[in-house]
Amino acid sequence: MPLSEEFLDKLKDANEISSVMSTYVSLKRAGRDNVCLCPFHSEKTASCHVYSDTQSFYCFGCGAGGDVINFIRLIEHLDYLESVKFLAQRAGIPMPDDSYDRSGEVKQRLLEINREAARFYRDILLSGAGREGRDYLRNRGLTENTIRKYGLGYAPDDWGKLKAHLLSKGFREQELVDAALLVRSQKGNTYDKFRHRVMFPIIDRRGNIIAFGGRTLEPDAPAKYLNSDETAVFHKRSSLFSLNFAKNTKEKFLILCEGYMDVISLNQAGFDNAVATLGTAITPEQARLMRQYCEEVVISYDSDGAGQKATMKAINLLSEAGIEAKVLQMTGAKDPDEYIQKYGADGFRMLLQQSGGAISFELKKFTAGLDMETPEGRASYLKKAVALLAEVDNRIDRMVYISDTARICSMTPGEIEKAVEERRRYKSYSMKQQERRELINPVRKRSGGENLGRSPEDKAQRGIIAFLFHSPDMLKKIEERLTDEDFPDENYRNMYNAVAARIKNGISLDISSIGDEFSAEQVGRIMGIISEHNLLPYQKERLNEYITVLEKRRDKYGGKKPEEMSESDLLERMEKLRREKSGRK
Repeated sequence: MPLSEEFLDKLKDANEISSVMSTYVSLKRAGRDNVCLCPFHSEKTASCHVYSDTQSFYCFGCGAGGDVINFIRLIEHLDYLESVKFLAQRAGIPMPDDSYDRSGEVKQRLLEINREAARFYRDILLSGAGREGRDYLRNRGLTENTIRKYGLGYAPDDWGKLKAHLLSKGFREQELVDAALLVRSQKGNTYDKFRHRVMFPIIDRRGNIIAFGGRTLEPDAPAKYLNSDETAVFHKRSSLFSLNFAKNTKEKFLILCEGYMDVISLNQAGFDNAVATLGTAITPEQARLMRQYCEEVVISYDSDGAGQKATMKAINLLSEAGIEAKVLQMTGAKDPDEYIQKYGADGFRMLLQQSGGAISFELKKFTAGLDMETPEGRASYLKKAVALLAEVDNRIDRMVYISDTARICSMTPGEIEKAVEERRRYKSYSMKQQERRELINPVRKRSGGENLGRSPEDKAQRGIIAFLFHSPDMLKKIEERLTDEDFPDENYRNMYNAVAARIKNGISLDISSIGDEFSAEQVGRIMGIISEHNLLPYQKERLNEYITVLEKRRDKYGGKKPEEMSESDLLERMEKLRREKSGRK
């Protein structure tokens, strides 16, 4: 059953959009509304607008948008009804008795399976059968308190022990496969995915166990670490290990590590702001996730070649997400875990205080493979350095790096500064030219390029949908001249049909009410269409132009797309055009 308008209005009144979004992003006042860096794509200039009058948001950069329900769908990776329940719980509002969510039920079942699996692994670790796992963790310096805090466990060297345990708890075999705890062979048999491994539960921000990581105890195993496959509750690209602890830190920065043990060792030493990616290099989604909790990240990757390469990628992604990146320069240890073991918490704290900015790190990397004693080496370095320093907006910071570069290249700071400023003037001129081009067409500028390159038919479909949201009474006028088959794009046709059906049935066209029929991304597209056309006057003449465009297309192709026309249709159409051109009927 659809949720009532009365309930949705009550839910939104209790969850004012700026209040909800401010727990995830930093909002800044802009007139009557707010703006922020979009949490759904990487950017340095705020393009996400939060509108107080309509209780909605829209990003002119990536097209994400909607109401507070759709924001939660996107930011928490939930479906429509799960997002409604999330907000209802936040506001203390009971859900209607007739609401039912099959997908939410499936996800809840997976979370229950993961909880029971975590208990199983923990109990095995603490039993006689888990001695090998306990020995490994103690040899790594972990205390009993830390082991319990992170819920660490042990998967026995057995092909079916977890399977048997979970089946005895009433879970079905296919559910365990869906939870990525069992693997199904080509013959159709199932067996435990994790065997003879120390287990690390992966916990989301709400405290749910969503997946596992396992560290093998086999000395010659091809894969040292093994992570859960993605499931309905686990998305590796947008998850961070130990964020459930780090989100509550009093520090103003996060420490980004490579592995589970680095994070756990740091946490045990008192650094509760450490997180790690899950067996892969950092992703844009993880960078944007960190931006919700800090404006600065200290990258603490391994000191080997792979770690340094990953550091460069992290610097770029964090910068794109609007986060200041610093780099930990470790000597005498290959990773944070080893450094803590050798030099203790105080030594690591001093290392944090000495961490350098990303600019220093990149400038140092430019010298790799160059002979700085030769003019050729210095010239090659200088070209890269000038290009990088021209991107530093803060003049004081820029002058510090210019001085360092001048010393390395045996030049005066003034000579370097002149080259950098010339580069900045060129960059400024290019940006002003771009702004001038955008100001010529403010609609294009506001819509994040939505109108650029659109065909007349595309604009007409979007315009008609926008009119229906603004003036539902225009549906009768539209239906007198068009049918849904006159919409060549399937996505727009589906939007039109859904909106038209609601109007005919007297159902609200509020963004909240259509969320159960469309994906979060589709709701964003609809919000973009509405925002784009709100900048133009809703006049009947404009609607008539949109209808006429689709009518002409129908008349031209007989209601078919050119690629759908048969050879005889095309020949007939070509003959008709030839006659029209020659003036014969």
